[in-house]
Amino acid sequence: MSLGTGIIIAILGLLCLLLVCCLIFMRRQIIRLRQFVETLQEGDTSIMVPVDFQTPEIGKLVDEMNLLVDKYRKSIAELKHKDETIKETITNLAHDVRTPLTSIEGYAKILKNSGNLSKGDLEAVDTILERSDTLKRLLNQLFDFARLESDSFEYHEVPLDLNAILRKTAVSFYSNFEAKGEEPEIQIADEEFRCMADPDAVTRVFSNIIFNALVHGKTNYSIASWQEPEAYAFCFRNDAGDIAPEDLDRLFDRFFTTDKSRSKKTTGLGLAIAKKIVTHMGGEIKAELKDGLFGIVIRIPKG
Repeated sequence: MSLGTGIIIAILGLLCLLLVCCLIFMRRQIIRLRQFVETLQEGDTSIMVPVDFQTPEIGKLVDEMNLLVDKYRKSIAELKHKDETIKETITNLAHDVRTPLTSIEGYAKILKNSGNLSKGDLEAVDTILERSDTLKRLLNQLFDFARLESDSFEYHEVPLDLNAILRKTAVSFYSNFEAKGEEPEIQIADEEFRCMADPDAVTRVFSNIIFNALVHGKTNYSIASWQEPEAYAFCFRNDAGDIAPEDLDRLFDRFFTTDKSRSKKTTGLGLAIAKKIVTHMGGEIKAELKDGLFGIVIRIPKG
């Protein structure tokens, strides 16, 4: 083999080596870009696109990706700011309306108890009180949801019996069931379901679900609780009404309601609030349709 041929082979070998090295570095760069995209999908926009192997084409790609990341970061920050503004507005609105509403309710009660009203006037006052109570419930839901969303809702956990709270809550709605000519089937376990929780928060969960059943259901009401190996279970059922299977995954979304006409005086926040609280307690809540009945099932871990 001549000297010239050896030089050519050496040059070709060196070129092959350089090509292999380039391919290895490019593969590493592609892996790094893929890892960056995965990090971006997880919501971390604090980093920029890494560069291990620079070529004009790769450099341009990285610059374009960094521009997109910067726009994405700004969009996220803007959305968070708008979301916080909305929550603050809801909180302030609920607080501002509460005071005059309390006054209206107080004056209506004074009129009702005055003994000087005709039958027609008494019916009008009762209507005012009924509408005031509805509005107060809606405002409380808005206020609770805003605090839960902004993580300013304070939980005061104490040892309590979940079944005792469920019984007390169910009894508080007795007149509502009676007004509909319905009597719910109660199958609450006799034993205590002991855990550490906030009694007011637990009451909100149970009352929101029962109120939701009264608003959207008509018949076949039932309230039950039982023990499972690792959890306390609670189930609230009523007729399916206008709930469709495709609604189940959205029932716990904020402001979602199957009442498109909004004629049932609901914010669509009751179940969203219940889910927030149950999740905070480490439990789970789900909706189901079975044999023509709609059900909300809650599981709270023991201990």
